[in-house]
Amino acid sequence: MAEEKFYKNTVLNVLKILKCLKMAEKEENDVLTVSKISKMTKLHKWTVSRTLDLYMHPFVDIVIPEGFEDVGLQIKFIRLKDPNVPEKRVLDFLRFSKTLKKEGNLTF
Repeated sequence: MAEEKFYKNTVLNVLKILKCLKMAEKEENDVLTVSKISKMTKLHKWTVSRTLDLYMHPFVDIVIPEGFEDVGLQIKFIRLKDPNVPEKRVLDFLRFSKTLKKEGNLTF
């Protein structure tokens, strides 16, 4: 079985998004949307959403308000659970989750 790898820029994308969320916290604008993060990081919205859902879920709160689906919108409001989370902790989690995936023990 081939080793499952992250997308080419997963770690860089996680760091860009983390930096963006920390900057928003400092500016007392602690809740951002996927679109806003996308503009700030210059990453595609799909990349931002996927990265948040798959690789950053332990570190962020994601709220999807109801009622927007009726008009065809799904808006995610994102903020850091702990604005002081060290970059190292996030990177350690990525390494750990990659190891679990490789061993076939990862179930999210």
